[in-house]
Amino acid sequence: MSNSNTTNKAGQWHLIDGGRILDMAIGDTDFLAELIDLFLSIVPEQMCEISLAIERKDAATLAITAHGFKGTVANYTKAEPYLLLQELEDLGKSNRLQEASISYVELENEMQELISELNMFMAQVCH
Repeated sequence: MSNSNTTNKAGQWHLIDGGRILDMAIGDTDFLAELIDLFLSIVPEQMCEISLAIERKDAATLAITAHGFKGTVANYTKAEPYLLLQELEDLGKSNRLQEASISYVELENEMQELISELNMFMAQVCH
């Protein structure tokens, strides 16, 4: 079973849709490299904000931060990182923070995979 988020023409992508990402940059690989670099630069801050919201048991901040970051992540994937951010947003909205720590750990792992795929994609497409 496969969908557009899991493979590219070489069959190596689990999370990203390379064609969709290229379309986002209208085929301009320099612009695409800038977009991906910008995304990669905000990931640590966004992850830290989510982690702090969970640690401080701040449900409202968790919901708002996860929602905003989900929108940014959606530019690159609608797979696991996106779905986990939706889950964290929902947990914040329903004030179920005891479940959020587990989802956050899963998000950390999935974000590392997304970052790795985006770096490989840039190496292939932007050079």
